[in-house]
Amino acid sequence: MKDKKCSDFVFMPLRDGGVPRLREEGACSKDRLAPVAELDSSNPGSSTEIRSKIVVVGSCGCGKTALIHRYVKYSFLETYTPTGFDTYSTQYCVSDTYKINMSVWDTSGDAGYDRVRPLSYNEADLVIICFAIDKPETMEEIVSRWYPEVREHCPTMPVMLVGCKSDMRGEIKAMPADILKPAFVTYDQGLKTAKLINALVYSETSAKGSQRSVNDVMEVAALSSAGSKSGCSLNSSSSSGTTTTTSSGSSESGANSSSGSDSPNFGRDISFVKRKRFSGMTEAKVHLRKEAAKSCIVM
Repeated sequence: MKDKKCSDFVFMPLRDGGVPRLREEGACSKDRLAPVAELDSSNPGSSTEIRSKIVVVGSCGCGKTALIHRYVKYSFLETYTPTGFDTYSTQYCVSDTYKINMSVWDTSGDAGYDRVRPLSYNEADLVIICFAIDKPETMEEIVSRWYPEVREHCPTMPVMLVGCKSDMRGEIKAMPADILKPAFVTYDQGLKTAKLINALVYSETSAKGSQRSVNDVMEVAALSSAGSKSGCSLNSSSSSGTTTTTSSGSSESGANSSSGSDSPNFGRDISFVKRKRFSGMTEAKVHLRKEAAKSCIVM
């Protein structure tokens, strides 16, 4: 049975056959990274563009590159090629007047890069830590290796936990009963690890079989990373790790619980990415989009 507290995190279920989001030519070119544009309050039609840096880390072969490639190129990498360091530029159009220019850094999980990998964390806004669902040892390394590394170099940075290759779970379960089935990570185990490292969100994706699941992860990452720019950082205001529950069932950090969206300086005073409990992906996206719009108006 699934953990009833799974709403502690944004759970983005797989939706196979989802329609990929559209990228507009020109204004939403995936190949251009623009600087942050100031919003002209005297011109309601003006546009704001936020520049965001997202770093993706995890063990070798866990699916990091496939995740990024599927989002940017809309295709699945059939052949595994070890990565050194690659950077991808893309843009997420939240609305006609709010766009997030993402610089996504794909890093190597090889121990030979341990001394240079920390350079990628410089000026990052969010870190995605990945593991492979069909390789339990990669999830164990989240706690023993990856989370400690991230916190050593980025003490207050928002972190997302993503389980890649979720399609493998079904393939393993479908194996004949007389065959020794390899171990795999269950959803509850992944969620438990996400709670253990105090991740902002937990999601499972399949770069091979679900474009929509990949889009959901990267778009929530974009919104979250942009939100962490709207004033104080996400975790600096909740470093104690304590949360309070509101009457609506959502959860906020104690430091922010008295600072609602009614504040006239909302975008400057607090991050619009607060510790909340979402019942699902739709609620998460609606909330983040609304808060992004509010932040846009007052910045």
